[in-house]
Amino acid sequence: MFGSLAITGGQVDAFDFHLSKGTFSANAILDSAMSPPGRYVLEVGRRTVRARPDCDAVVISNPILPMTGAVLADLVLAGGNLPVPAVICDEASFPIAYALPRALFENGRDRFLNLLSAIRRRVDSRLLAHLTGQDVAQANTALKAVMLRASTMLDSPQGFVFNENPRVWGVQCANAVALMERRPDWEKLPLAAHHPGFAGDVLFFSMASRGGTRLDFGAQVICRAYQDIVEECGSSLDPIVLDMPPPHHDGRVSDADYFIDSLPHLPQAVHDNHFLVFSRASKYYALTPFSLFDHARFALGESLTSFEETWYFRAPTVSSRCLRPVSPLRVLLQLNGGWPLKTYPEADRRVLVRALRALGCEVTVLDLEDAARDGARVERAGSTQRLRALLDEHHVLVSVDSFPLHYASQIVGHPTVALFGVTAPSNSDAPRGRGYRLPLPQLPCGGCLSYRHCPLTGQEYCSNYPSPDAIVASVFEVAAEMYGADAAEQVA
Repeated sequence: MFGSLAITGGQVDAFDFHLSKGTFSANAILDSAMSPPGRYVLEVGRRTVRARPDCDAVVISNPILPMTGAVLADLVLAGGNLPVPAVICDEASFPIAYALPRALFENGRDRFLNLLSAIRRRVDSRLLAHLTGQDVAQANTALKAVMLRASTMLDSPQGFVFNENPRVWGVQCANAVALMERRPDWEKLPLAAHHPGFAGDVLFFSMASRGGTRLDFGAQVICRAYQDIVEECGSSLDPIVLDMPPPHHDGRVSDADYFIDSLPHLPQAVHDNHFLVFSRASKYYALTPFSLFDHARFALGESLTSFEETWYFRAPTVSSRCLRPVSPLRVLLQLNGGWPLKTYPEADRRVLVRALRALGCEVTVLDLEDAARDGARVERAGSTQRLRALLDEHHVLVSVDSFPLHYASQIVGHPTVALFGVTAPSNSDAPRGRGYRLPLPQLPCGGCLSYRHCPLTGQEYCSNYPSPDAIVASVFEVAAEMYGADAAEQVA
């Protein structure tokens, strides 16, 4: 729940906004894991000004804290006249709201609200002083000190993850203030989304940057290992290449630590010409049913106030097929999800490979050497170009939730069978249509994101994945749909 106030002369209008779990309205805001708290200050401010375009000022609650407009009004107006601009604080000087002039949302500087720390009053005040061109007051309230504790759990009722993230939000804001203070022309500099270490992030942000109606960012930071993804996917964001290995998916290095560690590896010219915005997991992405494509679009500046604007409303297109003869049917398997429970179970994989081969298919498995003992050819994708070449050689891809799945189904449009177990299909599924199948998971517990052990059974594999027979049926359905009856006749 976010609260805001529109102040017009002596009149105050209160507004309530909430994080959407799937519905759309003028007061429902898409819950984006890739957005830091400042992005929600920006969104609430824009919507409040849209509702009251003649207001003099807006007051926006700190998005970390649940607060209605009525509660916000009681807190900030109890002492009489409210200074604008101001950071409104609890008794311990923790920011609980921001009072901003309406003009900030009309002069184009509002995009820099993405950089707010929402944690540190002093650095937020300095940022707002640059954005408004005015001294920023500290307005105190009678609210008791807000207690925030750091852990790996979801500590904020609004869903923000409080492990190392507050440190990152503070660093990005402090760095932005330092840049504004040494560059008189700072207003012309672009925001850069910092998400270098995961191939899927680079893909989704690149896709999201194309054809948007409102784009607040001009660049993205990517690892050199993923530079070819931008080249293959296309992007309106300038790539800033980070010469640093991507982090392991085992969680040993947090997203926040990786952000901090990466800063010295970026050339000084990057720091002098870009505002870096932490665009990794400020929230837990599986809390909502939205596609990561839409998470990224919201992070880049889109409001997304209707279902028609979302990824799933778009008509799917198939633009690529294998040109080889359909007999034998060539099936490419990507079954390694990057962590133990996200990988398709070994026992079921062996059944799947043997079943496809018994039905006359040629089977290639990516990055799982022991699949050779069941008669599969083993290959390494290595690069996006190599993956594309392998797709061109195979009629159907079968893939767990991973970069190859997203690239094949959402960029190339290759005939694909998608497998989901510990992750929810809604977050990274492709639009349904010809050439795409999603065999139903076997259990209702998808989206748990468990790493090594199933929390229900204690097993070291996920039982939610579709069974081998369901996958085989989907392979031949897709093949018949995209390559004609000959593809199905080989099993007759």
